[in-house]
Amino acid sequence: MVVIFSVANVSSGAFEISVQRPQHNANASRIYHSLEETKAVLLNFGIAQQVLDECLKLLPQVEAGKHLTFPPIDVPHHELAAEGFMLGIE
Repeated sequence: MVVIFSVANVSSGAFEISVQRPQHNANASRIYHSLEETKAVLLNFGIAQQVLDECLKLLPQVEAGKHLTFPPIDVPHHELAAEGFMLGIE
């Protein structure tokens, strides 16, 4: 399924990854307590290292709670569910 990931810096140095299904009202988010864990999750979903590095460089400059969005990517539903992102059944 095609999804859009975004990441935000939230309070206490934690990071929020949000996932949205375009053209649907389905979205989910999870909080991660380290940048390393956040990066690992996004890399596992297929976001390119270079794209991820460029985006995360900008994150400290963005207001807390504001999301930086990645380009749409195709991720199997079972992979999203395994990480705890429940977007409904296809």
